[in-house]
Amino acid sequence: MNKINNLGATAALLSGIIYGVNSIIVKIAHNEGVTTFDLLLYQFFFAFLWFGGRYLVIQKKLDNSRVHRKLIIKNPYNWIAAVTTVLTGLLYYSSIQLTDPSIASLGLFQYPWMLFLMGIIINKETIIFKNVFSVILIWTGTILLIGSTIESMTIAGLIYGVAAGASFAMYLFSLQKITEHPVTKVFIITLATILVAVFVMFKMNQLTIFTKDAFSYGLITAILGQILTFELTAYSAKRVSSVVMGTLTTTELPVAMILTWVIWGPIPTIIKIVGLLLMLFSILWLQYEQSKGEATRNYQSLES
Repeated sequence: MNKINNLGATAALLSGIIYGVNSIIVKIAHNEGVTTFDLLLYQFFFAFLWFGGRYLVIQKKLDNSRVHRKLIIKNPYNWIAAVTTVLTGLLYYSSIQLTDPSIASLGLFQYPWMLFLMGIIINKETIIFKNVFSVILIWTGTILLIGSTIESMTIAGLIYGVAAGASFAMYLFSLQKITEHPVTKVFIITLATILVAVFVMFKMNQLTIFTKDAFSYGLITAILGQILTFELTAYSAKRVSSVVMGTLTTTELPVAMILTWVIWGPIPTIIKIVGLLLMLFSILWLQYEQSKGEATRNYQSLES
């Protein structure tokens, strides 16, 4: 997939920003005593209500034949998207709970190169120098940004973070290949909700779902971490390559780090600021290149 779409790139950028804000909400919720399973249960419950309700409103206008239903069930990527969206949240939220948020991010942010490799190996995507260079810049910025907090690392937290990164890479990749039909989103969220319910059955003693905090944070993270990000990443995945999506969604890290500094401190060091600026530069540069390429193609199409 080498198609470059400016709106698709913008959607990936926005999804990364929203993911970053959501990670801070999750940390605040944990600090207030809300558990990972509380958040996951509410997230997918509210997402199920949203996508299911919207589907019921528009279903009369759709082709809901048995053929479409069979295609949705038979497509393995629909199942992979459902499983990995749950695993990513479970693993990443657990990592945040076990270690410093920056260390959790270090593990999660292994996903761009994983997604990059998936695109090359499975999709046979062309290796473009500016995309590779963007990934290298982001890697450099990431190392500078969180390298000074390595001493606070816990092995379990890092392992959970890396596993979350692998799961997130699979999730983003699967969104490129899910069935093109509105009921697909309902299928994915329904399956994910069932999976969360199964996990929760083994953690009933950790639940505080009937508290005001659990409900409030669950609703907020459902809107940010499931509904908006699912819509944006699903839209982006069909319009840009794996490496472009992987690069632009890394806006999550600088957003999360800036908010962390503002809310909890401490004042960042010069090295961290340089790392942040390097990441922002690489992201903005790639976004500019996508916009420029889109404008050129539009002009050429008008000329012809």
